[in-house]
Amino acid sequence: MEILVAVSALAVMGVLLTQVFVTTIRTNTKNEISKEVKQNGDLAVSIMTRMILNARDVVSDCLSSGSTGSSITITNPDAGTTTFECKSDAGVLRIASTSAAPAYLTGTAVTITGADCANGFIITCTLLPSDRKSVGISFSLAQKGTPPDKIDQASETYATTITLRN
Repeated sequence: MEILVAVSALAVMGVLLTQVFVTTIRTNTKNEISKEVKQNGDLAVSIMTRMILNARDVVSDCLSSGSTGSSITITNPDAGTTTFECKSDAGVLRIASTSAAPAYLTGTAVTITGADCANGFIITCTLLPSDRKSVGISFSLAQKGTPPDKIDQASETYATTITLRN
């Protein structure tokens, strides 16, 4: 009888320890995925904000106030141009910066959510009364692929408005 009680107690302890272990691993995985999504989005917003803020002018897709699109071309302080747009790269929707050559601002582990680039990466332009241009950027990022459990999914929404200094 004592052996049966001891084996039962060990079995219960084993199940509890296994549950704690599995929960810890899932939490750590979710945190890593969330961190990856957040880092990609923060980097993309930071680069676009800095470059648009210091741009001389917006030369396309923002020519009229209130217009929206999925790309924007700016004139840099050095008179070169940079285009920010959504591009499909092997089935992953990524934010790209095309100056001399395409460079992606988001990695391959994350994708822009939405049916396509036009619905997932939205640029809105406004002409302010002082003839200064204001650019709104909004997009959502999620990890590539869709995990079966909702708890394992990670996504982040970004929205910012930048007014050109020049």
